[in-house]
Amino acid sequence: MIEHIFRSARVLRRLRTSVFFAAIDDYVTYLIERGHPPSTIQQYVQAVEHFGGWLRRTRCSVERVNEQVIERFVHGHLARCACPPPCSTSVHQVRASLRHLLIVLRCTQRVVAVPSRPVSKSETLVREFEAHLRQERGAAEVTCVYSARYAREFIADCFGDKVPQFSRVRASTIAGFLAARADRWTPGSMKVAAVSLRRFFRYLQMVGQIDAGLARAVPTIAGWRLASVPRVLTDQQVTALLASFDRSTPIGLRGYATTLCLARLGLRACEVSALTVDDVNWRAGTLTIPATKTRRADVLPLPAAVARAILAYLRRGRPPAKTRQIFVRHLKLGATHAGPGIVRVAVREAGVRAGLAKGSVNPNSLRHTAATRLLRSGATMKDVADVLRHRSIDTAAIYAKVDISALRNVAARWPGSSGEARVDGHARRGLPRRPSQIRPVTWVRSRPTWRCVGHKRQRQPQRCTARGVSRSSVASRSINPHLTRTQKSHQRGSSDRRTEGLNPTSSMPWRSES
Repeated sequence: MIEHIFRSARVLRRLRTSVFFAAIDDYVTYLIERGHPPSTIQQYVQAVEHFGGWLRRTRCSVERVNEQVIERFVHGHLARCACPPPCSTSVHQVRASLRHLLIVLRCTQRVVAVPSRPVSKSETLVREFEAHLRQERGAAEVTCVYSARYAREFIADCFGDKVPQFSRVRASTIAGFLAARADRWTPGSMKVAAVSLRRFFRYLQMVGQIDAGLARAVPTIAGWRLASVPRVLTDQQVTALLASFDRSTPIGLRGYATTLCLARLGLRACEVSALTVDDVNWRAGTLTIPATKTRRADVLPLPAAVARAILAYLRRGRPPAKTRQIFVRHLKLGATHAGPGIVRVAVREAGVRAGLAKGSVNPNSLRHTAATRLLRSGATMKDVADVLRHRSIDTAAIYAKVDISALRNVAARWPGSSGEARVDGHARRGLPRRPSQIRPVTWVRSRPTWRCVGHKRQRQPQRCTARGVSRSSVASRSINPHLTRTQKSHQRGSSDRRTEGLNPTSSMPWRSES
């Protein structure tokens, strides 16, 4: 198997002298089955070769390799490594490759088996909590994983390696745990952590380890439903996005088909990657969405464009694979199982090729775009909720905020307007049409009153005048002619009250009259 990764005879001769040569073939097979690309496998094998050379110089046998030896190599040798190339010195890459090597060595019994450590009480409690969520509550897999993760972090932060005593936990302890992470976590991550902790404390209350007040002590992270507006793409942007795929290549056919499923059917990335050949009913023209996030399967009509894109990929792009997934990973050594990552990467790269803003195109934005298209075509909120497979119609209510045409119909008209859109922004009542019509005002001090010097002098001094226009005329100019007589008099009186007592020295320059 190693000859399929390394073609150079010189490299193969060098690998045969390694202390891990007997396990390298099993190691490469293990990485191929995990779906690693050939470039990553080559880098991992180089790290293993580097580690084998260090073992030979330190006179450490392969049978004694364990986690402590690997950490000693990573932290003690890599920092001052002067080995000749090729040798990998990336701590992250070397640690990952050696962890996989240790798994292979233990599976093939080439190293001494490590006695299993007893599971701590805190880990037992977290595992029971995770099993409760999965079996009793019927939570999704991602919910179980994140809830257990934040429960472990809270226990490790509060108790460390000691036996947890939740009777000593106070509300300030919970608030401090979340506040310490607020500066580096997004509001969405903070809400997930708070909900996970609240879920964990309710489980502890159910098993009788805490009282009822601790679950209510978890602070609520600020966040309001329908506060944001979904990011959607225009029809021109969707067309440019789909046109950016090169459908003459297998990768382009796969990317075009996955993106079309997102844009036309509003599927999630995990739902697209989980589609199998058995989910497509070509005769009935339906597509069965596998149970992923919602934990139930749904049947949707299969548009002709989506069916043609999937069929083109199956005929001309998909390599032979053992899995029945429609969309698979393309490797030189064969096709393997694929996750939602291939869907996200295809959409992200297509957005860059189409010239769209970075970060504005993702599977969620295409799902929002599909829902917005349904609303604009005359579909109801119930139809949108059914297509997106929402259990509640309130979940789809956020898409009403992007339906501008529908919002324009329900918006109230401005009082006194004819209902036509105003083109000139300066054509409001009481304001000049052009900025050039606004003339400067100069204030002059006279005895015993104030008056304004402009292009036209008044015969009698006024207490407050602007460019020779009396106070009453200024007030009358700002009155809307469409108002009733009572409203006009009320507005004129309000304008007079605003004008009385005006002290020009507080906001305008003045000069003395000669």
